[in-house]
Amino acid sequence: MHAVVPRTHASGLFDRLAGMDGFGLFLSGFIIVYAATSLGIEHMLGVIGFAKTPYLNAAAYLYTLTFLGLGVTFNKVSLRFFLPHPFGLLVIALLSISCVIGIANDNAAQYIVAWAFYILAGVLVFQLFRNPRRPAASAEGAVATLLSLPFMALMLALAILSIFNKENHYQYMLFEVIALFAILVRPRPIEKALGVALYLLLHLGSNEGFVQVEINRASILAVGTVGLLYLIYRRHLVVTLFLIVAVVGGLFYAVSLDDNTVDTLPRNIKEAIYLMKGDDIYNHISSYQRVFEGQKVMEDFESASETEWLFGKGLGRTVDMTGAADRTPGQHALLGALQVHNIHFLHYAVFHKFGLAGLSVVIALAGGLLWMFAVDLGRGRMDEALLFFYFYLFYVLVFAFPASNFLIANPLWPAFLGMLCWLRAAKRDAGIVNPNPSAALT
Repeated sequence: MHAVVPRTHASGLFDRLAGMDGFGLFLSGFIIVYAATSLGIEHMLGVIGFAKTPYLNAAAYLYTLTFLGLGVTFNKVSLRFFLPHPFGLLVIALLSISCVIGIANDNAAQYIVAWAFYILAGVLVFQLFRNPRRPAASAEGAVATLLSLPFMALMLALAILSIFNKENHYQYMLFEVIALFAILVRPRPIEKALGVALYLLLHLGSNEGFVQVEINRASILAVGTVGLLYLIYRRHLVVTLFLIVAVVGGLFYAVSLDDNTVDTLPRNIKEAIYLMKGDDIYNHISSYQRVFEGQKVMEDFESASETEWLFGKGLGRTVDMTGAADRTPGQHALLGALQVHNIHFLHYAVFHKFGLAGLSVVIALAGGLLWMFAVDLGRGRMDEALLFFYFYLFYVLVFAFPASNFLIANPLWPAFLGMLCWLRAAKRDAGIVNPNPSAALT
């Protein structure tokens, strides 16, 4: 039976680190390793922009596997770690089939190895945090550390550095969720102020020396999802309905703006408004690129067998992007524009490699999260620490829909999911019901 250890209050950062559970240490170390890698490859190797992605992915997963290895070596997991969850077994089975198809189709070996590595590491890190050997202080210790003044100062410093050289030295999605959590949930004014400062810094960028607001549509949708979860959690149904009406009204207002005003807005928002006005998608390179990629994926299935429709074209499958209006994907592809592996839309990316079976798994994951959130809320087990995990998991799912790589090559997502499952089981087994679900952490 799981047990829940009462949270203890630590006076400083190092006290928190010394008494923190494994998840808190993992998350704190990830932030530091990611930042150090980003700064190092920029200033020591001169690698910038999208070209940094393979290095950052390598560092993230090397760190994750090292942490995993240490956890197993020092006996930090229960015997259940070696008995994969049925859903994990399903993912491994689907991965195996996709690998076989990829090899049979002579797909790019580099990408077969990379995606197999990502998915296997994800299953293992999920198992690590779902099956700790000893009860942990759980999410509260991690949240307390991440929102402590030293860590918030570190995050603010990394965000400031990223304004002027256009290089994100942090995992954007994690930082934005931390900022939103501080603003919406944390009770102390200093925490809310630091959250606001971090959120603003994340959305500032420099263009020829001028600092300006930068935000993309994926972030807007993801932030809106987090806000909706928070309002449902606080049972502000009237406010939720009002905001939905306000958003709809805002969309109608945006469409009514004249073109000169729209041209002053950030690029992604400007494109979205023009598209809502009925402008041809071919005039907007970023938006059309995603449509073009989807068309190339479906062209690849014109002669597909029934097995390929069910299980995809296999790991490592690429498409020819030489005809794309946006040259960036081809320029940054390891094998060139003739063999581009990254597909932006999540459903096309999953379908291309895993077919209808893969899409079913992703839908089951999203549906399962919605069901767990509803159950925890309805049974009074939801607290702010648990809410932090739901914030991140839903945020990334929504953010990754138009940018699939942020979910597929992200070891934090399965780690969060594993910890969420453990926490829910611990609360359920202990019979915990939160008598005041809207009380903030103190």
